[in-house]
Amino acid sequence: MSRAAGYGLAGAGTGPLETLGAAKINLHLHVTGRRDDGYHLLDSLVVFADIGDRVVVDPWPLPAGAETVFRLTGRFAADLACTMPADNLAMRAAAALAGRVNRPLPRMIALDKRLPVASGIGGGSADAAAVLRLLSGAWGVPRPVVMDVAGQLGADVAMCVAACPARIAGVGEVVTPLGHPTARLLGGMGLVLANPLMPLSTPAVFKARAASGAVASAPASLPDTGDLPQLLAALADATNDLAPPARVLLPVIADVETALAALPGACFTRMSGSGATCFALFASPDAAKAASVRLAAARPSWWVAAGRVLAVAPEIRETPSASS
Repeated sequence: MSRAAGYGLAGAGTGPLETLGAAKINLHLHVTGRRDDGYHLLDSLVVFADIGDRVVVDPWPLPAGAETVFRLTGRFAADLACTMPADNLAMRAAAALAGRVNRPLPRMIALDKRLPVASGIGGGSADAAAVLRLLSGAWGVPRPVVMDVAGQLGADVAMCVAACPARIAGVGEVVTPLGHPTARLLGGMGLVLANPLMPLSTPAVFKARAASGAVASAPASLPDTGDLPQLLAALADATNDLAPPARVLLPVIADVETALAALPGACFTRMSGSGATCFALFASPDAAKAASVRLAAARPSWWVAAGRVLAVAPEIRETPSASS
């Protein structure tokens, strides 16, 4: 049974709900300054893919004295095995929202980790955002409350709650969905993600950027347009300010970018976030899929995934169990 993403589920059903912790892709990322508390100010155009972690929540109240069951499965689950369940950002998101609205903790949270860890495409933030969307829908929590809780969990969580093409400002908490022409243009485009399966620390990338003497960038000038060549030209004039220091720390990123740019049909390539995942945009998901098969065959040691850009946040579905 399908439900609209995010809200309006209060009182519906009695079983687990699931959604996608969608991969976040920064089409550009400018570091525009730094606050007195050390947090960096950003300007970014983000989109989300139908590629991500499967997140399942049983939102209904725990029996007295019981603890939330946390299940972690998937290709990249082992990378999180040393983290205590209570410290996982998805579990922290559930606790934060429950505390904010004075609700019991949910019975169960399950993550099927399909995205590489520390890879610049959301990861834990996307999982936390998915939990917030699932619980807020089941509990009838207003969106402003959800976004406030998201902002307290981490700079990327609020944008991952929105999970739609958006312009990002502040430290990541100012999320402005794109105007109709540009959002419609991007929604449905194909993309290929590639990662050399080498984790890259975001703080280390920012530290390397500071050590290089890089200065703040101005916000990018991007048109609200339905014309793809015009948008791609504007994106090409923008940058990912974290890519140069990331390449210094992990030179293979340049190889990933080059391999993506060489794929037939690729119309725009760049590193996402703080890396090491890079992406290529395609005119259609079918073109992206064909290109991903070619890249995966040529680079079997890399993580390669193909999909499409989401126009709206992933849907919420009722599911019989976390293992189905």
